[in-house]
Amino acid sequence: MFLVSAVNNFGVKEILDALVDIAPAPGPRQALERVVAPEENRFTGVVFKIQANMDPSHRDRIAFVRVLSGRFENGMKFKVLRTGKDFRPTSVVTFLSQRRDRVDEAYAGDIIGLTTHGGLQLGDSLSEGEKLQFTGLPFLPPNFLLP
Repeated sequence: MFLVSAVNNFGVKEILDALVDIAPAPGPRQALERVVAPEENRFTGVVFKIQANMDPSHRDRIAFVRVLSGRFENGMKFKVLRTGKDFRPTSVVTFLSQRRDRVDEAYAGDIIGLTTHGGLQLGDSLSEGEKLQFTGLPFLPPNFLLP
């Protein structure tokens, strides 16, 4: 058993460090209204995944959000384009394997998890006020199987 756990962690840090060095920087993203550059000051993001019941002790839902521009700060409020409502997340986390860490700030290219009990759906566009609908997410009906 010891050998298996030692082998599983071998080189993981080095691979992650290399990935950070060679991965491309965040690029501009197309919205229906305009192109959004990652260097912009105002926060924008898109919900690309929702996962339920990740914590066996709680009935939670995590909405995974890719930060597309600006800076996310803990406690900030933003708009959900689909509903037009303000959303202020109470718990924001990031993940690495089974570990969750609280997030105080995130920048373009980062992925954050917003704990929610509803209110966010796959493909929702989030912003500090500007109405932007991001494109490019696949919406597949449940009975559609990829080859």
